[in-house]
Amino acid sequence: MALTLQAWPERRILQAMRGWRGGCGPLLPWFRATPFAAAHHYRDRMLPIDCPATAPRAVKQLVATLPAPAPETLWIFDLPGAVALWLGYELRCRFSLASALCWNGWYDPRGILDGREEIPVLLALGQRLARRPAARGSCLVFDARRETDALGTEEASRRARHANALDNRYTLSEEDAPTLEQLGQMGIRRVHAYSWSAPAVDLAGYVDYLQRGVAVAVTEVAARG
Repeated sequence: MALTLQAWPERRILQAMRGWRGGCGPLLPWFRATPFAAAHHYRDRMLPIDCPATAPRAVKQLVATLPAPAPETLWIFDLPGAVALWLGYELRCRFSLASALCWNGWYDPRGILDGREEIPVLLALGQRLARRPAARGSCLVFDARRETDALGTEEASRRARHANALDNRYTLSEEDAPTLEQLGQMGIRRVHAYSWSAPAVDLAGYVDYLQRGVAVAVTEVAARG
C-alpha cells in the first residue's frame, strides 16, 4: 500500500527536491522549488505518493529518439505535468542529464492545477534520482499544463470541475528562461525545443527571441507519436 503525503515531512520533500536539482549546473537559477513547497503545504495529506516502477511507453519512445546530449545544444521540453517528470527521470537514467524544472504552479486540491497526478511522481521520482547523479549537463523543463488551454480537449467531467475551481494557472515570464547573453556564457549555440503540441504563446515568444542569436529547432512531440 502506498504511503500518503502525510508520511512525507519537510525533510523528505527536500531530499526529493535535491534529487531533481542535482547536476543542474548553469541552469540552476531556473530550477524552481515552488512545486516542492506546494507539496509540503498541500491540503490533502492523504494523497497517495506512489508511481509505477517504469516510465510510460510514450516517454521511453521519445527518449529513444534523442541523440546524445551535446554541450553546445540546450534542450527545452514543454510537456504535460507527469509526462514531463517521467521524461526528466528517463533523461537522467539514459544520459545522466539533469532537468531544471522551471515550474511556478502552486498546487491546490481546489485548483485547476490540482497536483494530484504531479505531486506523487515529483516526490517518488525525486527520491529515486537521489541515487542517480547527473554528470552530463542539464536541460530546461516546463510544465505544459501551466496554462491548460487544452481544456476543450479534456473530458467533460474535468471541464466541469474547472468551471468552479481556483484558477492557479500561470504563464512563463522573462525570468523563467535564460537570455541570449546567458546562453552565450554557457557556450550554447543551438536550442532544440520539444513541445507537446504547437508551442504555447509564451514558449513561442521565447523561441522567436532565441532565433535572433542562436539556431533553434522545434519539435511537436504529440504529432510524432
